[in-house]
Amino acid sequence: MGRLLLLVALCLIPTALSHAIPAMRNAKPQLITRVEAINSLKTAVHNDKINCVICSTIVQGINQLISEDEEEDKIDDFLKKACVTLDIEQPHVCNAIIDAFANELYFVVERVIFTPEELCGIFVDDCGTPVNPLKVLWDLTIPGGKPAVKPWPIVKTPKKTQRVLHLSDIHIDRDYTIGAEADCKNDNGKDTYALCCRDYPPTMVEAARANSAIKSPAGKWGSIYNCDLPYRTFEAAMRHISQTHKDLDYIVITGDFEAHDMWDYTKEKTQANIANVTQVLNDNFPNTPIYESIGNHEAVPMDAMAPHNMDEYDTRGPTWLYNTLADAWSKWISPESVKGVQYRASFVEYPSPGLKLISINTVYCSAFNFYIYINQTDPDGTLTWLINELLDSEAKGERVHIISHIPAGDDYCLKGWAHNFYDIVNRFENTIAAQFYGHTHNDHFQVYYEDSNPSGRATHFNFITPSITTYSFNNPAYRIYTIDGGYEGATYTVLDAETYTTDLNDANAKDQEPKWFLEYSTKDAYGLPDLSPASWAALIDRLAVDDDLFTKFHQYYFRSSYEADCVNEPECRQKYVCYLRVAKSFEEDHFCAGFSTL
Repeated sequence: MGRLLLLVALCLIPTALSHAIPAMRNAKPQLITRVEAINSLKTAVHNDKINCVICSTIVQGINQLISEDEEEDKIDDFLKKACVTLDIEQPHVCNAIIDAFANELYFVVERVIFTPEELCGIFVDDCGTPVNPLKVLWDLTIPGGKPAVKPWPIVKTPKKTQRVLHLSDIHIDRDYTIGAEADCKNDNGKDTYALCCRDYPPTMVEAARANSAIKSPAGKWGSIYNCDLPYRTFEAAMRHISQTHKDLDYIVITGDFEAHDMWDYTKEKTQANIANVTQVLNDNFPNTPIYESIGNHEAVPMDAMAPHNMDEYDTRGPTWLYNTLADAWSKWISPESVKGVQYRASFVEYPSPGLKLISINTVYCSAFNFYIYINQTDPDGTLTWLINELLDSEAKGERVHIISHIPAGDDYCLKGWAHNFYDIVNRFENTIAAQFYGHTHNDHFQVYYEDSNPSGRATHFNFITPSITTYSFNNPAYRIYTIDGGYEGATYTVLDAETYTTDLNDANAKDQEPKWFLEYSTKDAYGLPDLSPASWAALIDRLAVDDDLFTKFHQYYFRSSYEADCVNEPECRQKYVCYLRVAKSFEEDHFCAGFSTL
């Protein structure tokens, strides 16, 4: 999501300082505070500095309003007008985003104090001097006694295999409008957040925009822009999968049903959407077990999942959401697992003898779960619970699959959680057979290394499956794994992964339901002998120097030709390849030190 849009909401933070730091009310700084003056910044500042100037200006304006003893509603009004005047987003979004996040942020900042300098420095590069809460570390006891490392199991002729469908990031937009502007992102250098392919409530500004010609009209089946998926396309996809892939043993879904209009989220809409998506899955896969993990877009406000030890949990906590999911998933999971979902939105199931599937709520590591900033240490004991489950499986000789939404190598995940999770994976490398994530919408992976040394032995890896939604310039996709499993002594390692996609531009042009096709088989496309951590690590090294291989990877990453020239741009290529080595957030400098694609 665009950080500048959330920055407007985040700038609400200093409002609560009126309660925490009374002395601020006596300050009389010389500030640019009125919305009318902000407009001049749009032409006076170079693009590379505009985010910092906007942030500083808005925060300064809030500070002056605080010093003048203005009420919170007037500060909200200032922020809304600033958002509109700076053309950060459509006026409806500017107004709604403040309303959506204000209450949560006021509550948090009364308990966690940030100065304006810290605030701008956190969310805008080279702006302020932050004490960055995104990178707070905390201790977690990880048990010793790690067994001797076993070689990664290489299965050439499995006795039996299982087929597992992986769906992620569905993001259905029920307000998707055929013919609306698909390329609606403002070209203003401010990293404007946009959800396109929909009509927003009319205002004078939007009426003026409506009079201009539509550059890229939204197609019937979806659009390869910052647009979410039309409901008809989701239905068609599920129908296609159920009719085409009749050999599925079970399905995993790694979160995010809601569209990206987080400013308009309500509990009622989310509950209705979960019920509807669950019904579509039941209709198409009536006899296939389905195991899901929670996504950050299920929360209202988005990402807001407080742990039980937070003040006012009874009124602010996500109990309503966890109960909704528990009801929706109860057909596929045991009563004991239902209790786990109701408590921390995590559970354990056994899809096959000898295989434990662990669904873990990684929204507890989200950098935009503001409630977590009050106390980041192991929310609801979730990582401690994970360790205990892994210890149990280690003792029993079980194999474990982990499914979740946010991969720990993404900077969306707080550093403290990511560091501890990385150590857990390495401690239990003999027990964990596979990890499956979503969230990024792209097709990639991350490799873990012994002692966090990228020059050393690769210990593990994760799959990050591409999204069903189009958002972020992607064609829709789903994945099917072939797994060694379903018999006594199975390793439950992934033998191959097939990724399927469709061409929405072709479907729209022909006015026909999207035709899905096999985009690639992982082993064949990348020339891998197996899908062991060592093979994935070697693939990273090959991607760094093989132009054709990198071009193929980059094409798969987006399921389109977006940024097609990246192979010839060293900085762009370096970014993509280096990221594959980083399974621990905010550690790119460490894992990519000395690594070059030049």
